Amino acid sequence: MSQNRIPLKNYQLPDKYGQWLGYKVEKVDRKKGRAVVGITLRDDHLSPAGRIHGGVISGFLDFACGAAVFSTMDPHDFCSTVEIKVNYMKPLFSGDKLTSKSEVIHRGNHLCIVCAFLYRKNEKKPVAMATATFNIVSKKS
Repeated sequence: MSQNRIPLKNYQLPDKYGQWLGYKVEKVDRKKGRAVVGITLRDDHLSPAGRIHGGVISGFLDFACGAAVFSTMDPHDFCSTVEIKVNYMKPLFSGDKLTSKSEVIHRGNHLCIVCAFLYRKNEKKPVAMATATFNIVSKKS
């Protein structure tokens, strides 16, 4: 198994939303419960105000947090987002290259809490952050 591939049996269908959004999983660390996911923002991500739509960032961070959750899951587990809170700190624009660093803060039998920070290329301060809670359904439960 490569470092980026987690053998999750219930996640075999094509991710059409992810294909449109354009994210790329760069690294998943199963030992630390972390994930690094990248995206390059495009014109079709823009709001009518000419900045990146908040829903694009929210959707991206939801996936980035989920990638960290996936790092804790067994092959037959399912997960779903229970809640997500996003803080937007700077406007984003078409062409921006972003990297999300997400980490599992708590993993219980059914709930997983994750925090993610979003960085623009060559910037040290985050442009957005998210906290999220996921429900885990396990064959063991």
